[in-house]
Amino acid sequence: MRPSQSAPVPVPTTIRWWRLRPWSRNDLMRRSDRYEAVIVMLAAILVLLLIPFAAAFGTATHTRLQHQTQALRTSVHQVPAVLLEDSYPAPNSPEDSLRPTSTQDTALARWSTPHGDRTAAVPTDNPAKAGQTVTISVDADSNLTGPLPSPWDNTMVAVTAAFGIWALTAGAVLLPTAVAHILFHRNRMRRWAHEWKQFDMPSR
Repeated sequence: MRPSQSAPVPVPTTIRWWRLRPWSRNDLMRRSDRYEAVIVMLAAILVLLLIPFAAAFGTATHTRLQHQTQALRTSVHQVPAVLLEDSYPAPNSPEDSLRPTSTQDTALARWSTPHGDRTAAVPTDNPAKAGQTVTISVDADSNLTGPLPSPWDNTMVAVTAAFGIWALTAGAVLLPTAVAHILFHRNRMRRWAHEWKQFDMPSR
């Protein structure tokens, strides 16, 4: 009876990648294998270096959004407006009305400006009746404004922008790396097939 053979122990991925380092002394590594290892290593370094770049981009985006919000806040002021109709659920609001959140109703309202009265659909926090006075936010030209972005909104936009720029640039680096890996792999398979064919040929 043949002694039982133990199953081969799988090699951890990190060790396998370390063995493929370009400066490896393994004589079985071809020159093309070392070229491929250099390309993969440079791509990994570039992808890692893009992280602080993306973080700086996200920080700059957040700062710019905060300044814009602050500028909007200084130009917006509140004025009283008289409702011209009973409020109704926001999903039924006209297309040209301000788009409020799902917890708000909408009603047509009129407010006074230095250049005359203005009329538009405005959001109301609670159901309201015609003739009721509500407070709305208008800009320097007395035009109705929407809700100002919150710090959380600006943070989420900045994080999304940072991740997006990182993914875009990392993809630009990894795509040609993947194409090079495919080409190197095909070339390696062709050479192996040719060498196996030479090995199987009977000696004369």
